[in-house]
Amino acid sequence: MEKLEGKWYEVYEKSRVLWENKDYDEAQKILEDFWEKTKIKTLPQTVLYAYILRSKREYITLINFVKETLEIFKNAKELNLLAILLSILAESYQRIGKTKKAAKIFLKSAEIEPNVEKKLTEISNAVFARGASDFSAKEMDFFYEKYRSVLKELNAKPYEKVKYSHKKIRVGYLSADLHNHPVSDFSAALFLNYNPDKFIIYVYNLGNALDEVTKILKSGGGIWRDVFNLSFSKIADMIRGDEIDILVDLSGHTSKNALPVFKYKPAALQISGIGYVLSTGLRETDGFLTDIYTAPEVNSPYFTEKLYRLNHSHFCYTPFKNFPEISTLPYLKNGYVTFGSFNNFSKVTDEVLIIWNEILNKIPHSKMILKHSLFDSVEGLQYTKKRMELLGISAEKFEFRGFGENYLSEYSDIDIALDTFPYNGGATSLEALMMGVPVVTLGGNRHGSRFGVSFLKNLNLNELIAKNEKNYVEIAVTLASDTELLASLRKSLRNIMLNSPLMDRNNYMKELEKLYENILKCV
Repeated sequence: MEKLEGKWYEVYEKSRVLWENKDYDEAQKILEDFWEKTKIKTLPQTVLYAYILRSKREYITLINFVKETLEIFKNAKELNLLAILLSILAESYQRIGKTKKAAKIFLKSAEIEPNVEKKLTEISNAVFARGASDFSAKEMDFFYEKYRSVLKELNAKPYEKVKYSHKKIRVGYLSADLHNHPVSDFSAALFLNYNPDKFIIYVYNLGNALDEVTKILKSGGGIWRDVFNLSFSKIADMIRGDEIDILVDLSGHTSKNALPVFKYKPAALQISGIGYVLSTGLRETDGFLTDIYTAPEVNSPYFTEKLYRLNHSHFCYTPFKNFPEISTLPYLKNGYVTFGSFNNFSKVTDEVLIIWNEILNKIPHSKMILKHSLFDSVEGLQYTKKRMELLGISAEKFEFRGFGENYLSEYSDIDIALDTFPYNGGATSLEALMMGVPVVTLGGNRHGSRFGVSFLKNLNLNELIAKNEKNYVEIAVTLASDTELLASLRKSLRNIMLNSPLMDRNNYMKELEKLYENILKCV
């Protein structure tokens, strides 16, 4: 028995290697066999086991395991490992749509995490999770204050304010998503279509996933700095050394962000936008990039930043993918209307499910396709069906599909896409429109809940924008009854998209660069 007890690290390493090689079942079995033989679990092993379950997308089993583990090791001194377990638990709740609960647990992880930078990551996770469902400005201010409070622990000394007199304006972009990622689809114009006679761009690349998309973005002639392995202070030093006039954060509180760099005030002007839908909550962020549709008012209680509004779209859509040919309307072969949503399922609140079910009940023989990686696992599917049952919804009218690389072709099965609310779809809505599938959206009262409004306004499809939940149902039902219109939209939507402000890179950059020039005058 003593020999077995002493082998825990050897077993851990063997399991870790298998996990890294994606042999998840064998990695899991090795740990379980060891625990069965010795009746002893070590905290590092349980953390690895949690990672394995996460990789297998067995979120319900994972939640139960982590809760049990946290109880067993509640008095453990390895706070960093307990913080990791709490973070994994929060992420699992987020994956199954319990975003409010996830936000609270991310904050618990931050509270016990001994490392300041990791604390900030957990609070960013909490902000992101809480933003997926409805909230008040006061609620979100609570999270921002938590972030600002921990940020003070970095003891970041701001640079003195400076205004440069460069012949060309220097714009720096800060992001971890400059590869095959939706943010690249939304920001490509920044790197490929800027005016080199007036601007020089610097790119501070926080990611290390370099691919063909990265190569294309680099071909625009910007000065690239790979900073993924640098500290926040060193990144700030580099930005200061480059004498950046306007520093643009494209990540907000998303994964691998470098928002703490803003605390150092390395640039004359600091703004955020495009890659994130909420405020940064930082006093050091001077502005947030939006548009007149996502921000109908100049000021918003949901933002600590000043809103810089463009007259069309706040980003330009440049998809780095090949869209398949558009199919004929599915209704014509099925004889019934099929709705669909490929949105991240964490955006699908109980309220959204109830409204979707109401629409289905009003249209005989209709069905709805839901697509998300949650449905790749048996327990994820079972959990979702049970969730629907508790809401009084029959799962029979829904078809559940897991993750797929060729998901764009699956729009050939959908007549109408239904947007999520209050957290609207971004790339998913644009992809649906490119595939000839109209999107019904419900506009909210802040930037992230009005993406659908902005898309459809820019396409002159105002009839698909709902003012309230009742109107959302009415629009969906009316559209479903007009199959002639659906067939017409099927044929024309892609061309409407291609010729809209949403994809006009040159005019978008002219408008954005004019904004850059104007706001820099006010520094």
